[in-house]
Amino acid sequence: MNSRKIPMANSGAGAVRHGYLSNAVRVEAGPLLFVSGQVAWDRAFDIVAPGDGAGQARQVFSNLKAVLANYGADLSDIVRVTVYVTSLSWFDELAKIREELFPGDGPASTIIEVSSLVDPELLIEVDAVAAIS
Repeated sequence: MNSRKIPMANSGAGAVRHGYLSNAVRVEAGPLLFVSGQVAWDRAFDIVAPGDGAGQARQVFSNLKAVLANYGADLSDIVRVTVYVTSLSWFDELAKIREELFPGDGPASTIIEVSSLVDPELLIEVDAVAAIS
């Protein structure tokens, strides 16, 4: 775990439902990196896995990892994510993917169901804040 990130899984608001998120995360030091919403586009701006929420989620997190790596960071540096989905019908699949990526004391997190993203074929978008050294 990143020593600059102090997960507050039991912050007084009750236990968290999934280990891939925390009720609160306190950051002690390090510059912050604000990552714009990542969607399931490949480098050619083609949509990866049309109609497949889990497939798109994997591409979104792959894109997020690439942006973080460009700044010398990785998923363990993320302190906050906001996840936008066009349907919560595949929430369980998404939860499994996030558990793989954030195996314990994950970032503070919000998931929001929206009517549409920038392209109607996109099913998920994720933005993030990372505390990096």
